[in-house]
Amino acid sequence: MPEFRLMGIFSSDWFSVALGTTAASVAVYWLSALARSPALRALGIALAALGAAAFLVISVLWAARGMAFPELVRKDAQDLGKVSFTALIPLELIALGVALQLYFGVPRGAALGLLEADYFAAFALAISLSVFEGYLLYTKSVAGKELTYAILVPPISVSTDVLLASTIMQVAPDMRPLVAAFTLWGLGVSFMLFIFIGSLALAAHVREIRTPESVPIAIFPVGVSSILVMNVLFASSLGFLSPRPALMISLALWGYEAWNVVVMAVVSARSLHGRPPMSVWAYLFPLTIFWVSSIRISAMLDSIGYMLPSRIVLVAGAATGAMIIPLWAYSVYATASLLSWLTSLPREAAPKLEEGEDVKNGGKETSP
Repeated sequence: MPEFRLMGIFSSDWFSVALGTTAASVAVYWLSALARSPALRALGIALAALGAAAFLVISVLWAARGMAFPELVRKDAQDLGKVSFTALIPLELIALGVALQLYFGVPRGAALGLLEADYFAAFALAISLSVFEGYLLYTKSVAGKELTYAILVPPISVSTDVLLASTIMQVAPDMRPLVAAFTLWGLGVSFMLFIFIGSLALAAHVREIRTPESVPIAIFPVGVSSILVMNVLFASSLGFLSPRPALMISLALWGYEAWNVVVMAVVSARSLHGRPPMSVWAYLFPLTIFWVSSIRISAMLDSIGYMLPSRIVLVAGAATGAMIIPLWAYSVYATASLLSWLTSLPREAAPKLEEGEDVKNGGKETSP
């Protein structure tokens, strides 16, 4: 592979390919459960295997890039976007754990040990990257173009462990206090960072960043809100919140999620034309978590007799879940288009990565 391609392609934002594929497998699982469709279930298993394979391959190529070009590692460590997208790694670890649990059942024995290791390793990596992101925000001179919604990825990753917490606590009661404490700590970090960093990203996006590459990334607040919903419901299951206030908070956050999904659908339809950017992979994880949170909220509404609101929430979530399959295919098309364009370029005509340029955007200086 020519040097410029290795340098330009396999940075941390490519982990979105693996995460998007694994997230799509989780979305398809719940669609298959709703429709009682063996075909959808088989598709979901295939996507989970593909997501795991993509994660392995991208990890190897990303590590090879770092070893071959150490100067890029130092440069990436000062780039808010690259640091933020590195937090896709713990997100993918959690997503793989969730997918395996859904398709193959609650783990026991050695498999439970792997799930616990997955939980704590993902949390440690997510909180470390979140701290480092905070350090960069406070100490470096940050250009407006760096403040995309990508900086919300570390806050999302810190509290995503909630997706595995209930299973671990169920099958390993001795871990219950520790897992509960870590999960609630993650909720606090995510909530506060969502308020402060999210406001910063929104202001920068509205004022300075309106490129086609940045449009899909603006879906990230949906993912954060959905993860917060899952954490609130988890806190309720532990007895820290009574069911009614937990449901009230969850419904309020779900309303924001639904609003943002509609807004992003309209914006995307208006803004994305021509060759799709690689950033379209950003749609898949937030929309999947919105679908999963809709299932949980619908079940709670149903349990207290709110039948019509329960159906509205479930239908809205299922409609979003159904969108994920064509969105995944569209994202694969975006990746294939990029690779086709790169392989068609003669080496001497390849764009050079200097001063923040990105080969994925044709050498233009843009945010990831």
